[in-house]
Amino acid sequence: MEKKGINWKKVLENVDQYVSAVIFIGIMVLLFVQVVSRYLFHHSFTWTEELSVLLFVWMTYLGVSSAVTYRKNLRIDALLDVVPFKVKKVLLIVSDLVFMVFNIYLIFPFLELIESIGTSKTPLLGIPKAITYWLIPVILVISCVKLVIDIVKLAHEDEKRLGASKPSVDLDAYEREYKERVAREKGEVK
Repeated sequence: MEKKGINWKKVLENVDQYVSAVIFIGIMVLLFVQVVSRYLFHHSFTWTEELSVLLFVWMTYLGVSSAVTYRKNLRIDALLDVVPFKVKKVLLIVSDLVFMVFNIYLIFPFLELIESIGTSKTPLLGIPKAITYWLIPVILVISCVKLVIDIVKLAHEDEKRLGASKPSVDLDAYEREYKERVAREKGEVK
């Protein structure tokens, strides 16, 4: 049996996806507690809604960053399927550059918003609002770094692989792995 360690490159590449999944679970727990407490105990925890909304915003921006990793970010592919290889490569790179410029553009209004908020806090939990908004510019910067990495990858991809998005779950790879394992167990490996 092979001993597999932690693939730290993959962990770092997908950290936003893992954090987003944990946040999603947290939101579901908060909302479950809210519903149960309201209907069974006739008592409502008002702070759960405030925290859920905050976590939902963070989860959404983490999802944007994660989408860049798997090339699932918003783009129109209809034109890409009918143009030659070199034009397709240029269009994909330009698309990533436009998205990166948009992210950079968004950072500055968020920084101004954070500055204007000052020391105000959320009404129920008393969390400093600046902290709640700081994650968004950080995620936009991470998205830009991921876009630069994607542009470098695009520049070196061949025609067969150009611009292909990675599936979130690669069922074909799992099926191949399963068939190989079954073949090994039966002694049919060549």
